[in-house]
Amino acid sequence: MSLLNLGKFIECLGNYKRHCDRTFWTKKELPKFYFANILSRRIQLNVQSAKTIFEICRRVQEKDYYYKENDTKICGIQFLPGTGNKSYSEPISEADAEIIKEVVHLNWNAQDFAKKTISYNALSGWLGTLAPHKFIPVTSTQFRHTISYLFDLELKIYGETDYDFFVQSQKYFYLTKKRLKEFNLDSLYLKEISEYVKFSYPKSILKKEYNEYDWNWLTNDFHLFIYREILRLDSNSKIPVFKKLPQNTNPALLNCFEKPEILNIYVP
Repeated sequence: MSLLNLGKFIECLGNYKRHCDRTFWTKKELPKFYFANILSRRIQLNVQSAKTIFEICRRVQEKDYYYKENDTKICGIQFLPGTGNKSYSEPISEADAEIIKEVVHLNWNAQDFAKKTISYNALSGWLGTLAPHKFIPVTSTQFRHTISYLFDLELKIYGETDYDFFVQSQKYFYLTKKRLKEFNLDSLYLKEISEYVKFSYPKSILKKEYNEYDWNWLTNDFHLFIYREILRLDSNSKIPVFKKLPQNTNPALLNCFEKPEILNIYVP
């Protein structure tokens, strides 16, 4: 497996932190952290049945998430029924809940996912929240671009099947997360997450550090930032594509994209 390019990683991380400090990036991305904290507190994979897990997931995925208690604008989780582009919506099924409960205890392979009804992208969002030590949310195949960029892969993973990308991307996101955890990133999301958890569960102990599922979504968020703000592959970007790429960018990466790509990202 290729190694993380530490030069690119450090430069991207510095840009990421500055961007979070100076823009509304974190406010827009907070709902996925709210989702993860609510879901993880309501589900216990070891004791609840697949049917119970499904019912909880179904209710949580339809929930709207306020930025703060006094906000009037409701911000739901994107690409779920009623909140995002319906073509990207992938509501979880009971069969998917059964997979989530089963694969946590398996050395899984492709056959273990045969009965799933949602994409691997969507499934990784649920697994990365409910089994955070075994999975990370890699919620779009478009993250192949950010992985290739950070690990100098020169497009080697672009032709993989959905399952192979699911497997390989988990490894690269894990290596990214391992590096991210070496830095103090509390200023990005921790305060807001703590306030939301305390509001939702007044009797809970004040949250003073990220949980593993928070680190998972931070890793997802970091790759999302690179996709949108470093590689400029999102068609919603106001700056022309590749205008501000860091120096020494791999020419093979630049030549592969003639126009911006929309990130069809699933966030459960």
